[in-house]
Amino acid sequence: MLNIRQLLISICLLIIGITQLIYLHLQVRAFGLLSIATLLALLIVALPQLQLRERVLAAISMLLTIIASTHHETPANLFEQAGLQAAFLTAFMVLLSLLKDGAITSPSVLEVGNFLTTRSPGRRYLAIHCGSQLLGMVLNFGALTLLGPLIQRGARSVDTINSALARWREQRQLSALTRGFSWTVAWSPATVSMAITISVVKDASLLVVCAYGVTAAAGSLLIGWTLDRHTGQLARLSLKRITDDTTGTNNNALQEQTVSGLPRAAVRRLGVVCFTLFALSAIIILLNDSRTVSALMLASPTVTALWIMAQHRQTRSDWAALQNRLRRIAVESVPAGTPEAITLACAGYIGVIVVALVNPQQVAEATGITGIAEPWLYLLAMAAIPLLSNLAMPPILTVTVLGGLFSTLPFEGISPDLFACALIWGWALNLTASPFGGVPLILGRITGLSSTRLSWHWNGVFSLLMFAWCSVWLAILVYLQNGV
Repeated sequence: MLNIRQLLISICLLIIGITQLIYLHLQVRAFGLLSIATLLALLIVALPQLQLRERVLAAISMLLTIIASTHHETPANLFEQAGLQAAFLTAFMVLLSLLKDGAITSPSVLEVGNFLTTRSPGRRYLAIHCGSQLLGMVLNFGALTLLGPLIQRGARSVDTINSALARWREQRQLSALTRGFSWTVAWSPATVSMAITISVVKDASLLVVCAYGVTAAAGSLLIGWTLDRHTGQLARLSLKRITDDTTGTNNNALQEQTVSGLPRAAVRRLGVVCFTLFALSAIIILLNDSRTVSALMLASPTVTALWIMAQHRQTRSDWAALQNRLRRIAVESVPAGTPEAITLACAGYIGVIVVALVNPQQVAEATGITGIAEPWLYLLAMAAIPLLSNLAMPPILTVTVLGGLFSTLPFEGISPDLFACALIWGWALNLTASPFGGVPLILGRITGLSSTRLSWHWNGVFSLLMFAWCSVWLAILVYLQNGV
């Protein structure tokens, strides 16, 4: 029997997605207000099943609403602005997550996942790192739920006299997944973090920020692969002490089993999905003069529907089976993301209200932030996100506040594009450097490993080297932009 609360949550989320699409593409204010009202209804309906994090954020949102109603000159306009930001983030989360529903039943995705996790040691890191970025662009966090179990199952299937080899393989492969997926946010326009950053940093260009992000992502591949080679050397020294006293059979356990070759047909089919997503987004941008993120939000459910229809056609399923599949997505898959959607909505709402309540001039005078020159301002902003994340501050809240302050305070000579890069790269750093980051938390839940092991222990050095890499690139970009 269908849970009534679950059905109401699903209806609310779908209404928010639809009304936000109409508001974003047709600029009909009434639909924007309807999306805000529906979001409030969602919060009320879902409140009994929310966890501590969502309840705390909701309470903070309510408290700030009360404060703003008495301390802001135009509270109604402020609440509308904050509500639209919250509804936008909710809709983005719901609509982009639909791609995961097409992917979880795709044989192509499973073939590619198996291929990535069964490469030889010399190629496995590159395969998992690059593959997790490709799958992360399509699946978002679903890439972790797909590759995480495949990696752990493969690593722990090694037949040795002890679990040493399995532990080393698990560490190297999960580290490759963590590093590769985390730096998808630096260049992919289809991520929540990119959408938030571009929306809060005034005059930042999505295409420019994504292009600069490719340089950061390239560094993550180079640095991560180098560290993996070093880890491999440590593993061989450790395992040598074990295998020296074992028979040839045990030595053979060190041999890696690999699949026959690249599943070209599966890669080609996934490439068609990605191409269709971005081609359709480009068409929407040209026809309606929409922003890139808004176009992706409209293209995502369309591509998902076409993808699922193609799968059912391939398996020769009837129309009733397709209807049942779409119904399950609506009433089961969509409401499954409610905690994350409410977290994003509340954090976005809090960020807008905080920036509006803070006096920009007082902030400037108290901190002297507007007098900080390039590239030091970028480095401070980039460092603040992972540092505050280690204190359990959600990165979305830090980015929203910093982006809002940048758009409000009278900064001179500061590039919006580079400031947005600093924020998005700081967000990526948070995903490997903080045990409260989204990637360590999700992988920890999937694998049973602690988030501190996945972040500090296995990726602490990587995170520090990536901060240095990004700092150098920001300095170079400042130099190139100023032409000195």
